[in-house]
Amino acid sequence: MKLGIAITTYNRAEHLLKQIGLIRKFCLGNYELIVCDDGSSDNTIELLEKEEVSYISSENKGVAWNKNRGIYYLANYTSCDAFLLLDDDILPCMYGWDVEWRQGALLHGHVNYISDFVNAPIVFGRCTAHNPGLCGLVQGAALAISREALQFVGYMDNRFGRYGHEHTEYTNRFVKAGFGGIIREDQTMLYAIMNSGLEMNYLPSSGSLEEAKKNEHLLNELGNEPLYRFPWFNEQQRQEFLSEFEGIGQKITIPEWEILKDFDRDFYLNTYSDVRASNMDPVTHYLFHGRHENRKRKPE
Repeated sequence: MKLGIAITTYNRAEHLLKQIGLIRKFCLGNYELIVCDDGSSDNTIELLEKEEVSYISSENKGVAWNKNRGIYYLANYTSCDAFLLLDDDILPCMYGWDVEWRQGALLHGHVNYISDFVNAPIVFGRCTAHNPGLCGLVQGAALAISREALQFVGYMDNRFGRYGHEHTEYTNRFVKAGFGGIIREDQTMLYAIMNSGLEMNYLPSSGSLEEAKKNEHLLNELGNEPLYRFPWFNEQQRQEFLSEFEGIGQKITIPEWEILKDFDRDFYLNTYSDVRASNMDPVTHYLFHGRHENRKRKPE
């Protein structure tokens, strides 16, 4: 079993080099590392090639698009069973940190990081893989996902653009799908969080408060949309995104993911009134129940 680690970075070459060194030092399990560079203008690529670190680099598209590069690579070009997204300002500080985060992803489907510096009450738990904390806030500097959970939620919503709240909306969808948190009676959410073996290295941000404020309104508008999102929202974006992976290597085919290519949500809900009445996501129902009951996923 293997952990896939995707680092997202932008113009922080020296800090990135330190982070990679600490990953190599403190990892005890099998892992695969990819760096997603969002169009850096410093010597990031030169250092990555010198250190023989695999990377994806393209023009600057913002946080959500860049994190989707990492998710897509780990999901389609590796056999890793758990994926960990790391910002370039968070550092391993404990031997075996990678084993703990892989366990957290596999046990809960989705788990986030929160640092000791955030003034947010932990409602429950010790913030470890087997006893995660529950908190009403997430930071997004590190988040782990199981391959199983990813097939129900997909990717970050790139409509969040450059910066702000994309990780919260992403986590909300996991919780709604039954992974990594709880929904209370008043419909507020508590998120599964860990801080095992990681610490923040606070650096100046390339984002702006203005961008974050704009995305805050978007966060509230997207709550009722389908849980699953692709990394793109139109054909042009699809072509642009996939072009960044040309020549990367051989894609790994996952049978369950093939279902999503032609799954007809409206058809499934209109055909099976019990699914519609349950308010369960139709893809989730089909993968867990419908296909074993020989239900149809699209018109014949």
